[in-house]
Amino acid sequence: MYTPHFTISPQVLEWIAAIEAIRTIVDQSRILPEQEIALRYRATIEAVHSSTTIEGNPLQKWQVESALAGKKVAQSAYAVAEVTNYKQALDWVSKRCTQPKALGLEDILKLHSLTMNQLLPEAKTGQLRPGAVYIVDIIDQEERVRYIGPDSTVVAQLLADLFDWLDKKAAQLHPVLAASILHYEFVSIHPFSDGNGRVARLLTMLYLSLRAYDFKNVLVLDSYYLEHRLAYYSALNQAKTYQQQRVADLTPWIEYFVKGFFTVATALRKDVSVAQLPQDGRSTVRLTPDEMTILDFTKQLGVIDLEEALDILQVPKRTAQRRLSELIKKKLLRKQGSGKATRYVLATKKRK
Repeated sequence: MYTPHFTISPQVLEWIAAIEAIRTIVDQSRILPEQEIALRYRATIEAVHSSTTIEGNPLQKWQVESALAGKKVAQSAYAVAEVTNYKQALDWVSKRCTQPKALGLEDILKLHSLTMNQLLPEAKTGQLRPGAVYIVDIIDQEERVRYIGPDSTVVAQLLADLFDWLDKKAAQLHPVLAASILHYEFVSIHPFSDGNGRVARLLTMLYLSLRAYDFKNVLVLDSYYLEHRLAYYSALNQAKTYQQQRVADLTPWIEYFVKGFFTVATALRKDVSVAQLPQDGRSTVRLTPDEMTILDFTKQLGVIDLEEALDILQVPKRTAQRRLSELIKKKLLRKQGSGKATRYVLATKKRK
């Protein structure tokens, strides 16, 4: 079984204690649904922009927002596909985290197929790499190997060992510590020809959600990685070969990861405090996951119809109609048109 080597420093324990306190505040906060939707919408844009920018995507944040809304963006089709693919992967993570089954190979293959759709040859999309992998740096116009991944013939077994560790040992660790180790080992294995970083960040998010540690789905760790990109790569790369990386001391990476989590959670606490209802204010409205998904989609594109609701929820037609009707009753959606031309917009959206 995979056995990570690390030390939990007093500073890490202090950060985790602070993260726990912030989590309690966020979970117990009284936020209006429309404000929570706005926070989640902003988190989605931030996650897509940050994670793809780390990999060299040129789109600015406002261009990411436009691309996700289906608008034309003055960038290459490849760059636009990177951000729209990542959003689709985020949507899949939201659905997958409602299923209690343990993480496995099928999850990472699905994440890779979504993030790299039409960006890699079909034979390499959603498939473990068939050959060797080298990470190189260009120094003085010369390629210098920075890291050599494990042989492709052992990748499947290394992943199986990692998932076995997650299933049997990780639960004994705090979710943030376990997530940091998952992130590190997955990147070290480097199971795909390309797209490993994006899948690692999505996988980390999924794992935290499965352990109910997602902070209302508005915590974006990727923004910290982008802001401290050189430190991100430095902390992840503890050795030049996988054999050395596997037995290396993970403490520097864990300290980087937990500090980043604490930093992002602290900023989120301020945002949530601003969005909270006063004690004598309007009462909160409880929303089901399906209702929140509909509102997230409507916030993104500005409008939704029944067919789109059916597509994103994957439920029977009557169920989708009921979800839309409930949101109207809760005064969160407003109906426009009638018959086949019926559309739904956020109730806060001004009438034309």
